[in-house]
Amino acid sequence: METQPIRAEKNCLNCGTEVPERYCTHCGQENTVPHESFGHLFKHFFADVIHYDSKTLITLKYLLFRPGFLTQEYIAGKRVRYVNPIKFYIFTSFVFFFAYFAFTRQEESADKPKVVMAQSYNLDGNDKADSIADAWKQKMDRYENEKEYKEAQKVLPESERDGIFTRQAVHQYFKQKERKEKGEEGIDEQFQHNYPKMMFVLLPLFALYLKWFYQRRKKWFYADHAIFSLHFHTFFFIFYLFTTILDWLFNVDFISLAGLVVIFIYLMQALKRIYGGKSFWKAFSLVLVYGFSLLMVYVGFAIVISLWM
Repeated sequence: METQPIRAEKNCLNCGTEVPERYCTHCGQENTVPHESFGHLFKHFFADVIHYDSKTLITLKYLLFRPGFLTQEYIAGKRVRYVNPIKFYIFTSFVFFFAYFAFTRQEESADKPKVVMAQSYNLDGNDKADSIADAWKQKMDRYENEKEYKEAQKVLPESERDGIFTRQAVHQYFKQKERKEKGEEGIDEQFQHNYPKMMFVLLPLFALYLKWFYQRRKKWFYADHAIFSLHFHTFFFIFYLFTTILDWLFNVDFISLAGLVVIFIYLMQALKRIYGGKSFWKAFSLVLVYGFSLLMVYVGFAIVISLWM
C-alpha cells in the first residue's frame, strides 16, 4: 500500500519529541504529512480492517481448537499476532450477554413469583406447580396492594397467617407490580444488568483457585493465571452461546447441556497443556469450588439487588 509522505520537520506533532526517522521513539506516532487524500484514508481503513480481522480469526482459531495455546503464547511473550485477552473477553462477554438474553428471555408476567411458591412447598411436576400458581393468582387478586394484604393478615388467627417465606414472596410480588406500573425495570432486568459485574468478581476468583491448585508445580504470577481465566471464560461464552442458539433454533434443551460436557473436556485439555500432569481431578475440583463460588456470588448479588429495589 502506498505510504504517506514524511514531513520535512523532525518534531513529532503529537508529543513534540524529535523524530529521527518515520516513527516517534517516544509515543510511536508516524511523522507523516497530516493532510491525507481520500484514497489514502480509504486504503488505510481497509488495511486496518483486514489486519484486525486476521488477528481475530487467528485468535479464534487457536482459542476454539487448541485449548490453552493462547495462554501459553501470551506467557511466552508472543502477543502481536493475537487479540489482547482483556479486549477479547470484554467484547465477547458483551455479545454473549446481549445475545443470550435475547434468545432465552421468556415472557414476563406476574406469574413468576408463583414458581417460587411452588418450590417453597417442595412440589415437583408441572401440574402441581400450575395448581399452586392458580391458587397464588387467586390469592393475589384479592388485594390491590401490599397494605391490604397486611391488614387482612392481621385479622386472621396467628396460626392461619402466612409464614415468613410467603410474606417475602408477597412483598416481592407487589414491589415488582409497582415498578411495572411506573414503567421501571423489574428485578429480572436489574439482575441481567449485573451479570457482567458478577463475572468481574468470578474471574479473579477462578484465577486465585488456579494459583492455589498449582502453586507447587508452576511458580507463576497471579496475573498469569488471570490470563488463563480470561481465555477460558472467553471460550465458554463463545461456545455456550453457540449451543444456546442451537437449542433455540431446534426448540430443545439437551444441546447446551452437552455443550457443558465439551467445555469441561476443554478445561481439562487446557490445564494439561499449561500446567501439565493429570488434569481430570484438578478440573473436577476446580469446577466444584468455582460452582460454589458462583452460587455464593449469585446469592450475594440477589440479596443486594432485592434490598436496593
